[in-house]
Amino acid sequence: MSARRMGLSPLSGKVFIGRINQAGNAFAGAKTDVTNDFLRLVIEKAEFHGGTFEIEGGDKKWTVTVSEQPAGEGEK
Repeated sequence: MSARRMGLSPLSGKVFIGRINQAGNAFAGAKTDVTNDFLRLVIEKAEFHGGTFEIEGGDKKWTVTVSEQPAGEGEK
């Protein structure tokens, strides 16, 4: 049985989950768009840490900051 993984589409920016091929470099068969669930979890993770958290991997480090905006702000 192949593993289930998450991946980001380089064309649409959507986050998908599905089974990957044996080489581990592509989805095999159906995949599910989990973009909204993924982003909601990032928001919840930031809220748990007071609005900001860090991610480290390899020789890189990222700071993720989430802040709630009143409805309608940012619309043009």
